[in-house]
Amino acid sequence: MLSKARGKRFQLILIKPSHYDADGYVVQWLRSTMPSNSLAAVYSLALGAATRQVLGPDLPIDVVAIDETNTRVRPRDIVKRIASNGGLGLIGFVGVQSNEFPRTLDLARRFRADGVQVMIGGFHVSGCLAMLKETQADIKVAQELGVSIFAGEAEEGLEEVLQDAANGELQAASLVP
Repeated sequence: MLSKARGKRFQLILIKPSHYDADGYVVQWLRSTMPSNSLAAVYSLALGAATRQVLGPDLPIDVVAIDETNTRVRPRDIVKRIASNGGLGLIGFVGVQSNEFPRTLDLARRFRADGVQVMIGGFHVSGCLAMLKETQADIKVAQELGVSIFAGEAEEGLEEVLQDAANGELQAASLVP
């Protein structure tokens, strides 16, 4: 059962990462022409979990969505936000495609260095784990960093992931059939 966390608020920061261009710069636009459907769907599911108080009545959930294709991700500010709300939180990289995985790993390294829990989900991890016999090197790197890998549909496992993260027991992998 979740411990009482009076005055604390669980921070769920959902990030749809961008990717690097040929020169190594993060691709960003002043305005993106198409919003991320994955980010919108997971954001909606997370708001539903917050409304249902899946972490209990004493631990509210704040949900923030960042689409890096049009918004700069500021890890230092995000880490401060989590710390100022009691230190409970999770960075969830959503809808991560193969070309976005290197950028995602770079961001994950920064968050993990500050002790923040991180989870990566999306097309890359789900596809690799479902179709390939061996775990890919980049996914192994993420796991070695202490990043949780989420494969499958968030509708089936998001609440359990939030509960695990709130208890500081984020699983190495959440594989949803």
